[in-house]
Amino acid sequence: MNLKSETFAMIIIVVLVVGGFGILIYFLNSPIPFAAVTSGSMTPDIKKGDLLIVQGVKSSAIHVGNIIVYCSTDAALSDCRIVHRVISINRNSSGQIIGFVTKGDNNQVADNIFGYEPITGIPPSDVLGKVVFVVPLVGWGVMFLKDPFGFATVVLLLILAIVYDLFSSRKQQVDTPSDEIGPRAKPTNLISR
Repeated sequence: MNLKSETFAMIIIVVLVVGGFGILIYFLNSPIPFAAVTSGSMTPDIKKGDLLIVQGVKSSAIHVGNIIVYCSTDAALSDCRIVHRVISINRNSSGQIIGFVTKGDNNQVADNIFGYEPITGIPPSDVLGKVVFVVPLVGWGVMFLKDPFGFATVVLLLILAIVYDLFSSRKQQVDTPSDEIGPRAKPTNLISR
């Protein structure tokens, strides 16, 4: 395989990965179709390092016992996505959902007890989706790539691989004898008739 075909193959792979991610966003109806678990609050069902597949759903499709992914309303955790189980649903007098009370399976109390989340629960507008599938251990790779050191390490390794490939392919071109006739060609005995 030459350098041009390898580059073309890499471009195709990148397009497929990006396209696949876009397709997942569309079909799962979620801005975040994946979530890596970074704590042990949901053990034993979901462990740190697991990768979650998240589907966007309407508030009415979330029931007690579902595991949801939501944006925390706590200012200290504003950039965090929380993955906890719905333990109750609060509604207003007209029956509309005003909040999902959640709790980590491994936590002692609900999230709204100590004021981390509103007493009425997580507002439906903060819910990103419902967990539909758990892929064990794959989240470790996602967490590694999210870490600046991990990302830099992967980028450096890719650069080194490309540089190595470039130099090794050039060396092969220089070392490979040519089949052309020229000054380096070995003389042959020709018989003329």
